[in-house]
Amino acid sequence: MRIVKRILVGLAAVILVCVVVLYAGSQWVLSAGHSTPDIAIAVPKDAAAIAEGGRLARVMGCRDCHAPDGQGTVLVQDPMLGTLAPPALARIAPDYSDNQLARAIRYGVRHDGTTLWVMPSAAYAFIADDDLGKIVGWIRTLKPGPGDSLATTRFGPVGRGLVLGGIFPPSAHRSNVAQKTRPAAVGQYFTDTVCMGCHVMNASRPSDDGKQIVPPLAQVTAAYDLPNFRRLMRTGQGMSPKDLGMMRTAAVGGLRYFTDAEIDAIHAYLVAEHARLSGGK
Repeated sequence: MRIVKRILVGLAAVILVCVVVLYAGSQWVLSAGHSTPDIAIAVPKDAAAIAEGGRLARVMGCRDCHAPDGQGTVLVQDPMLGTLAPPALARIAPDYSDNQLARAIRYGVRHDGTTLWVMPSAAYAFIADDDLGKIVGWIRTLKPGPGDSLATTRFGPVGRGLVLGGIFPPSAHRSNVAQKTRPAAVGQYFTDTVCMGCHVMNASRPSDDGKQIVPPLAQVTAAYDLPNFRRLMRTGQGMSPKDLGMMRTAAVGGLRYFTDAEIDAIHAYLVAEHARLSGGK
């Protein structure tokens, strides 16, 4: 019995040490500060610019994650993984200056410098200053409402393990690639700012929720002629009856707000990229 007791005490001590390391280590990652390049944008207040900001917030997925009117939502709620809850934009915006909101979108950091999570900032790094200002202008028009989500992001033990192990990466980064104004080559621009939030150009990857495989963007686009690609972008319906899951959700949520000219430009760019990456084959 004495030996069994010692073994149990030893196991308890090991478990306690693991728990302490898990929580202390993950908390260090969660509370770490991140420096980013300086950012200064002009925020328009005219109706046309705000309307365009609202449209961009749709096509770029802001209104998919934060809900159609920015009221916030819960993406994941699991006792072991934790809660991933994009907040109600109208409730957090007063705590941020315009430049801090722009920094949160482009660089994935909160006003205190800690990282955001599940913010596709690697793609949003390409949002031009003028478009970013319009999105911030739209956010400033939102008002708190009774339907706003009050949930906050937190991590359970498994989620903390994924954070500590780098399997669930933070959104913070320092990539400074944005232009001052939206470029004329909107096919590449919207591919970078929208499509690359989920896809990799020439490889498959697991989705963020682990429920499906996201196909290589250039390859799958090249398989669509333009009419079928337009239908895909507006409805999420592919060339087979298969439910495309996240693509269907993205299409009916925000991608359908692309103009025909923008969809055509995205298709042309990706078909050309597929030809380039495959050596013209």
